[in-house]
Amino acid sequence: MAIFSRTIFEAVKWRARRGLNADADSLSDMKQDARQRGVPGETFAYWYLRRHGLVFVARNYVPREIKGEIDLIGYDGETLML
Repeated sequence: MAIFSRTIFEAVKWRARRGLNADADSLSDMKQDARQRGVPGETFAYWYLRRHGLVFVARNYVPREIKGEIDLIGYDGETLML
């Protein structure tokens, strides 16, 4: 079992190093592709939920000092949905 665990650990470590050393162009291309796929999905979700009665307060909210973004924030009656 220890040999299996060590092998998996080394494989994950190797992949992490390889990902961190990727060139900037390929990373920006990957981000651009993800953005092109994500924007239509977010828009569809917004209109679908709005049609079902949610009242939206914010879209693509980025809190201070926290990594990441909240795509949609809205109310369903008295319940705040994130």
